[in-house]
Amino acid sequence: MDPFLSDHGGDPTRAALPPAEFYRSPAVHARVIERAFARAWHWAGEEALPPPGHARPFVLAPGVLDEPLFFSSAPDGSRVACLSNACTHRGALLVRASCKNASLRCAYHGRRFAHDGKLVAAPHFEGARDFPAPADDLAAARWSALGPLLFASTHPACDFESWLGSLRTRSAGLPLERAELDRARSRDYEFDAHWALYVDNYLEGLHVPYVHPGLNQAIEFDTYRTELEPWGALQIARASDPRDALEFPNERDIGGLYYWLFPNTMLNLYAWGLSLNVVLPLGVARTRVLFRSYVWDRARLERGAGAGLEQVEQEDEDVVTSVQKGLRSRLYQRGRYAPAHELGVHHFHRLLARCLNERAS
Repeated sequence: MDPFLSDHGGDPTRAALPPAEFYRSPAVHARVIERAFARAWHWAGEEALPPPGHARPFVLAPGVLDEPLFFSSAPDGSRVACLSNACTHRGALLVRASCKNASLRCAYHGRRFAHDGKLVAAPHFEGARDFPAPADDLAAARWSALGPLLFASTHPACDFESWLGSLRTRSAGLPLERAELDRARSRDYEFDAHWALYVDNYLEGLHVPYVHPGLNQAIEFDTYRTELEPWGALQIARASDPRDALEFPNERDIGGLYYWLFPNTMLNLYAWGLSLNVVLPLGVARTRVLFRSYVWDRARLERGAGAGLEQVEQEDEDVVTSVQKGLRSRLYQRGRYAPAHELGVHHFHRLLARCLNERAS
């Protein structure tokens, strides 16, 4: 039985929300991790690419996939590879800290690799037949960038530009390359709720007048709209005060652009810069959100829709933890979509259903 959609799942005016069991089932949760998260693009952390001739390790989707990878820059800086950080002999971590990569040597048994992951030497493997083989080189992951943000994937379900949808072109007039991480405005949050409840909440503006009084004053709620994309959704609302707005060639007085990219990445563009939310499911009812702020215009901080984000975050967490408790009810079954306001939520659920119904690759 499909865990998400009713018989009319393609039509949000007739479809039902996922049953409560989806948000409670460890088995469904495990399938989502392997079929959605393992095939997705993920933020690769806040550190920059390594300089020429160096390597930098990182963990992709920590606490969820825990995939050990590293960036490795060619000696002349002409190319950067994203490589598996598991030695091809017995899987020991190869790069444990940022280092030069002229010869990457495994500390376990001395196997050495070139900066591009090619096997250079494997001590004491004399007599091994059909060795070395291509599988003895380090496997490569895919990576790309949007402004200061790096993303990677080991087995992406789509290419990076398809995943971004209209985000790159729509943000082309913004100074993304000048955006700098503001550590004072960046932090991690953890709370007791299913990760998808946080995404559900993000993808609809219906709750804004009831949950976010400050944000509601900064935008014109009647102009709130959602645009669906193949791998995401964009939410837009006009700013109440044009002085706090984003301006684009074809649109004026925009309070913010709120991009969600399947399954767990949120990029919010404001007049002062961008905020990034990365949603990491630590368990079936435990979630960590990595919140990072990148600023290009400090004079416009704490104005308009991009102000008071920590308060907005707390209001959202309070709501989703309340929903998590309500979903324990033996009397609750499943609700309905508000067609004019929950198109993004419906789209999210359909993408999840498609992942769950696909055969594991």
